[in-house]
Amino acid sequence: MNNLAKQFFEKRSGERHISTKEVNVKIVFSSGNPSLLGKTLKARAIDISKGSLRLEVAHKISIDSVLDMVIEIECLNRKYFLTGNVKWRLPAKPGYYQIGLKFRERTDTVSDLYHWKSQFKENFRLN
Repeated sequence: MNNLAKQFFEKRSGERHISTKEVNVKIVFSSGNPSLLGKTLKARAIDISKGSLRLEVAHKISIDSVLDMVIEIECLNRKYFLTGNVKWRLPAKPGYYQIGLKFRERTDTVSDLYHWKSQFKENFRLN
């Protein structure tokens, strides 16, 4: 595990849920990955919390980039518009990477972060 990932894991707070669920992530904006704009990525949620998400993706997404995205979790029958900062990236299986996203509040646009966090009050379970 690289230093960025290790620091991120050590600073995590709150309950996390381990997952193996497939999610769709539509990239609405990406500060460091313009080729992803408008694309829907098939990803696997590795773990999930009210403030962050670890995904396995088939794209080398830049560390420190900002992603505006629509995350669709079919088992919840819901889509969430969220903004996240890519805090770290690690190689996973061949051709795949794990990324750590930390969600952030937005003042300039509507976000679903409040609704995302509310899922945890309702015993958020993906498995």
